[in-house]
Amino acid sequence: MKFATLNVCKGDMIKQLEIVFLKYKLLHIIMWLLVGLSTFLAYYDNSAPLIPQISNAAMVILASLLPFYTTAHFLIPRFLYKKKYLIFIGLLAALIIVSGFIMLLSVRTVDHFFDTTKPIIQEDPARLRFDINIFVWTCLIAAVVAAGLKITIDSFRLRKKLLETEKEKISTELNFLRSQINPHFLFNVMNTIYFQIDKENKQARSSVEKLSEMLRYQLYDCTTDKIEILKEIDFIKNYVSIQTLRMEKGSDIQLYTTGHMNGYKIPPLLILPIVENAFKHVSHFKDSSLNKIHILLQQQDHDFVIEVSNSFDSLNGNKHLSGSGGLGIQNLKRRLELLFPEKHLFEIKIADNLYYSTLKLNVYD
Repeated sequence: MKFATLNVCKGDMIKQLEIVFLKYKLLHIIMWLLVGLSTFLAYYDNSAPLIPQISNAAMVILASLLPFYTTAHFLIPRFLYKKKYLIFIGLLAALIIVSGFIMLLSVRTVDHFFDTTKPIIQEDPARLRFDINIFVWTCLIAAVVAAGLKITIDSFRLRKKLLETEKEKISTELNFLRSQINPHFLFNVMNTIYFQIDKENKQARSSVEKLSEMLRYQLYDCTTDKIEILKEIDFIKNYVSIQTLRMEKGSDIQLYTTGHMNGYKIPPLLILPIVENAFKHVSHFKDSSLNKIHILLQQQDHDFVIEVSNSFDSLNGNKHLSGSGGLGIQNLKRRLELLFPEKHLFEIKIADNLYYSTLKLNVYD
């Protein structure tokens, strides 16, 4: 049975490798073979030996690989896409010239190998200039073709990704609308309970009021793509206040806000999973002062930073700490990829019996 399983896994792996090869490598091989054939036919001479001509065509192809793949995989992603146009043009020109000379030396070396009477460097200046122009233009064509293919393929992939993102966004919005049924019901119940509580019981009325404000926020404020940061912070404050009631008396629960954050917006309920995770996994030591949750919300330059730390009891198991988090954290990571591509940093680490979560969002551009 084990051998059968191994054979199946091995077969699947071979199939995957074949798919990758067919999808990416084989297309490139076919393309370069066609380019080599066309080069050979363009310069074919019946009166000249066949082997040197085939060798020269091969040298042209090998030398063309340098401008083609360097342009596609280095110059365009690193400089053109990042709008460093002058650097891109300068490096591209240098690449074409260097590649042209490499191609010239390669072809002439092959000619000299088969016929020692032919010099590697032409002594005739006019002939040398002509050869240089030919090979530089060949490298220029290779670079231009590479740029065209790269930009076209990347544009297609980007459009495909945008369509997938839009579909996922619509699906998320539908799920969010469905989830509003329960909060709406709870909101009405909270209002009823609030008026049933004795006016002298201020703590209970305050807790119900905070919970009502949270539900109101979810129902009516979270219907847009972005919400003011201060409203999101108020929601987190209410959440922390209610969760603190469940903690042992004397627990070290603190929430700080620093920096000027008024006037900026953030996707709703983006901070909540990190704070929820801290309360979910916080320790419950008999000495309540050892149970800690510290939350810091602040502005750092162009970033909105959320730093949350909580104590945990390693003796009672800490499987959640060794992984990447539960469902809430996984969903948060997916939302960050969709909403802040290359504009966020989310880190989780453990130090000194504390579980740290740090999220940086570039929301001030």
